[in-house]
Amino acid sequence: MEAPTTPASRDVARRLIEYIRTAGLTVGDRLPSIRELAAHLHVGTNVMRDALVQAQLMGVVRMHPRSGSFVQSLRAGPMTELFGETLEASLMQVDHTLFDLLDARRLIEIELAGRAAERRRPEDLLPVREAFDAMIRYQSAEPRAGYVEPDLQFHLGIARIAGNPLLAGILAGLLGLTRPYLLGQSPSAQVRAGTDRSHAAIYDALLQGDAARARAAMDEHLGLARQHLLEQVAASPYRALPKAAD
Repeated sequence: MEAPTTPASRDVARRLIEYIRTAGLTVGDRLPSIRELAAHLHVGTNVMRDALVQAQLMGVVRMHPRSGSFVQSLRAGPMTELFGETLEASLMQVDHTLFDLLDARRLIEIELAGRAAERRRPEDLLPVREAFDAMIRYQSAEPRAGYVEPDLQFHLGIARIAGNPLLAGILAGLLGLTRPYLLGQSPSAQVRAGTDRSHAAIYDALLQGDAARARAAMDEHLGLARQHLLEQVAASPYRALPKAAD
């Protein structure tokens, strides 16, 4: 069962999770009825039902058709996910450039990489390694999303290992704004190879638990992204125009 992904239901799911926290509910507690929750949060019952389904998919609540809904988990992950979506929507209203996004990412991700290297357990690295392997398997003939999505998951996976859900949520918002730009790119084989090598250097530093090297590798990786963007801006627009017919 999938909940419609709409701004209204996402916002209500966030408010529902906040209600669970502020009401002092614990795992196993029964939630008020859909009608009561809708009245409390000042939304329609259909939107409230969609929000409950989303909260269930995130593992926060458990819905039973005849018994009601119950708190299933109070972990920080769902709030981080919703915070990232909310932040992304807010940042879309702010006048910014891709350079601003890259600068913000460098300020956050360099430190997150170092902390992740210090905190990581071998099993924590599995999602990061799976994302890296997915990028390596990507072929240029495939949809660009086949590379971009694991690329974003690689960076988010490192942020989660670092252990600060608030910073992970901020990074999720920044990456969401970066996604359209990445999807529109067609990097050369040389650029792609350099990106893969820098990802590998980051992962190797995490694997070794070397915080200083992880920070340096992430700094170099995001520095390459900034350099590629500068080169794109500096390139003559005439190169992109079709040649005139003879």
